[in-house]
Amino acid sequence: MKTTSEYKRKGDFEGALKFNTHALTESENNGDIKEIILVYTNIGSILCSFSKHKESLEYLDKAKKELSSISSPFLTANLYNEYGRNYTRLGLFGQSNTAFNKAEQYIRKISNEKQRKFLLFYNYSWKRTNFIRAKDVDSLHHVEKKMLAIMPGTLTYTRIADGFIDKKIHLDSAGYYMDKAILNFNTASISEKAVALFSYGDLYNAKGDKRKALEYYLKTVDIFEQTKNKPALLTVYDTISSVYKSFHEIEKSNEYLRKYTVLNDSLNKNEKEAVNLAVNKLIELNHEEKDQERKIFYLIVFLIVTVFIGLTYFIRKIYLKNELKKDKLLEKKTIEAETLKLKVNDSFDEIIQLMESRSPLFLKRFKEVYPEFYEKLLKHTSELTEHDIKFSAYLRLNLTNKEICQYENISLRGVETKRYRLKKKLKLSQDVELQKWILDL
Repeated sequence: MKTTSEYKRKGDFEGALKFNTHALTESENNGDIKEIILVYTNIGSILCSFSKHKESLEYLDKAKKELSSISSPFLTANLYNEYGRNYTRLGLFGQSNTAFNKAEQYIRKISNEKQRKFLLFYNYSWKRTNFIRAKDVDSLHHVEKKMLAIMPGTLTYTRIADGFIDKKIHLDSAGYYMDKAILNFNTASISEKAVALFSYGDLYNAKGDKRKALEYYLKTVDIFEQTKNKPALLTVYDTISSVYKSFHEIEKSNEYLRKYTVLNDSLNKNEKEAVNLAVNKLIELNHEEKDQERKIFYLIVFLIVTVFIGLTYFIRKIYLKNELKKDKLLEKKTIEAETLKLKVNDSFDEIIQLMESRSPLFLKRFKEVYPEFYEKLLKHTSELTEHDIKFSAYLRLNLTNKEICQYENISLRGVETKRYRLKKKLKLSQDVELQKWILDL
């Protein structure tokens, strides 16, 4: 009988889901708690691969609830690895690193060397993505060395090559590592092969050979469609559309742009719900251990206060109650203020990270964090396109023309043209400064 990893290795995620659904029924009938936890986590992992993050997090929460009754470093580490993976996919990189760090603490306690290495490599490979988004070069190089030491193979060599390709430096070294990645195809999963082929396309693109790059990009489409890896498909469709556009093959470019748009729209609702669910768990996840300490502390304080009140009941009863009420009110206001501050900072940093990584989630997240601005903008001019709103978001974030050039990959003249067209569409008079109007909205 196949295992979950064997289904995943061949890219048969639907088969893996059916296998685990059947396994869940059996484990529930047998009352096997450990098996139930493993299956819940497996289903959460598979749903994450389908970009069904809300449903994935719900299954992981079920596994976490069952874990409260047993002790298992492997199951706990596996669970928090999947929490981290979901948060990475949702662009919540700080929350993701917190989950991965917690997972790593339990990985170190696993006695089975094979399990320990597998989970540690999985952990590092997703942390690597977070370090790229955070532009933490030192941590990135450090984790890549760890990956190479633990499990040299297609994915590791591809990720090292990506570092050279992204910077467009030492492309010979990138080619060396990509060749090593291809040589390890016999032990690679179908998803790892697709990632390697796409990176080969990036390598040829960096060398200026766009035709050769396109050949490799097109090879990955069928694989990612088979595995239903929607985030990867978004990147592939967008990249292929851009390459065809550079060839002035507009019909082909529009074909893949339409695929990108349809897929992106299908993800929006599920990802919005998942982001909200994940953000609501931020404090719980980051401070889980500290919360336990606080509960013990509050219990001790309660006992002391209770004894004290008993000894001085007639003299200080009213006084102590009033003081305790004031303290709790002050504490509550302080916590609320700090929590609000944390969420605002996290939201702003998250938007900047999504913008810098050119994530398709950038505009959606911007609308959620600045709903009043978005509503006022549409109320003023309802016929604005998504591109108009995205450009308005850049202005609202007070970006310079040079920064907008970088994120939109257009010239300064192109930015000025966009400013002129947006101002005209907003029907602003000539004496009104567009950016000041946007900031004051």
